[in-house]
Amino acid sequence: MSRAINSDMKSSGGSNSTNINARFISGSILKHVISMTAATSVGLMSIFFVELVDMYFISLLGEEVLAAAIGFSGAITFFVFSISIGLSIGLAAVVARTIGAGDGDQTKSVIFNGLLISFLLMTLIAIPVFIYARELLSLIGAEGKTLDYAVQYMHIAIPSLPVISIGMSMGAVLRAIGAAKESMISTVIAGIVNVILDPIFIFTLDMHIEGAAYATLAARLTMALVAAFILARQMGVTVFTPHGGLLRDINAISKIAVPASLTSLATPFANSYVTVAVAGYGADAVAGLAIISRITPFAFAAVFALSAALGPIVGQNVGAGLNLRVREALTNSLFVIFAVVCTTSLILTLASEFIAYLFNTTGQSAELLIFFCVFTSWSFIFTGAQFIANAAFNNMNRATWSTFANWSKATIGTIPFIWVGGNIAGAKGILAGQAIGSIIFGIITIAVAYIIVDKPVKRVGPRYFGAMLPAVLSQFGWQRFLEERWSVDHKNRKD
Repeated sequence: MSRAINSDMKSSGGSNSTNINARFISGSILKHVISMTAATSVGLMSIFFVELVDMYFISLLGEEVLAAAIGFSGAITFFVFSISIGLSIGLAAVVARTIGAGDGDQTKSVIFNGLLISFLLMTLIAIPVFIYARELLSLIGAEGKTLDYAVQYMHIAIPSLPVISIGMSMGAVLRAIGAAKESMISTVIAGIVNVILDPIFIFTLDMHIEGAAYATLAARLTMALVAAFILARQMGVTVFTPHGGLLRDINAISKIAVPASLTSLATPFANSYVTVAVAGYGADAVAGLAIISRITPFAFAAVFALSAALGPIVGQNVGAGLNLRVREALTNSLFVIFAVVCTTSLILTLASEFIAYLFNTTGQSAELLIFFCVFTSWSFIFTGAQFIANAAFNNMNRATWSTFANWSKATIGTIPFIWVGGNIAGAKGILAGQAIGSIIFGIITIAVAYIIVDKPVKRVGPRYFGAMLPAVLSQFGWQRFLEERWSVDHKNRKD
């Protein structure tokens, strides 16, 4: 396998410069899109698999409060992750742009300073979260044994936040330099470690929820160490040494954190509203929505992965001034999305009743699940189109456009549509309304992306790309918390 980075030290007038191969500014755009998306999808699916395994082993203990405790913990850590996500995708966008511009020295400087900033900032955030974990969990409704379990879990998991932050950042950098397969390796190995340690810690060592937390901690450490080893092999160990330019890079990254965090929070806001709306139709409806939220990331991993995969391709070509290749990247990405979603939705349609049987659903729960498989799953074509548009906006220094688009969809593209849909067709109407909003905003945002792709790039400093991972994490963070919280409250009212 050819290496994504070719480092050459050339002397010129007594100074050294590092030439980094910008692999995406030449060759088949379609091939780049497919290979990057495929590798990123596998990495994401390994993360989702670990999520399911964690919940599966915890559920075997037979205590609902344990699963609820993890749900409450996830609600807190998700918001912290929003900052980490913003830092990692911001760093990747800067790296892609500097590689495309042929500035290898600045690339290494940005990587080191970005990792340093990420680690220090997440450390500063993790300290008060650790100290006030009980108060934060109480604030969102955790109480009694659930609160105690959640505090135990968070006190073990929180110290790993700085580690997972730089692990995510290094994975994003690997994708930015074209080493998506190598980035995938770190997440897959971490997932394997988690799966192996979960039953050992939870059952063999009788550590219960603390066992799950320690398994997560070990997996995060593994991910960071593997990513660091791979990054050092790709770019040399000097990537972990200072290269100057700290204030310059702090200035660039500081412009990322706020818009990235705001963009990250748009999707969980919309999902939380949908969950609350569906909860009004009973426990069966909530159960159906919960199953849909578990199926979606697996079935459409390529859609969620695409903006992370597309970002480096767009970024390098924008940096090299190759706007025609950027337009080609958008078109080919749409083709990939269309093919993936049509294939996946067709399979879901044909297997809808089997899927409902597999998850042991009945009544309204089964009806919602089948409705999603047969009808609303097709709307992911347009969800993918918006992800593609976000990648174009962010890598052409129009990050606020992406933020505006995401929040517009999360509000005016969600609330009125599900309100109307709910009044017309109940819980099914809510899903249909959400899908219609996705279709409308997918068309609008991709149309705007095509309009701006031929315009000169705004030279106002690097920004971030994509909104894929926040969208994915929301499926397992804030929405899960609401589902589980509603279920606990409903059970208490019945008791």
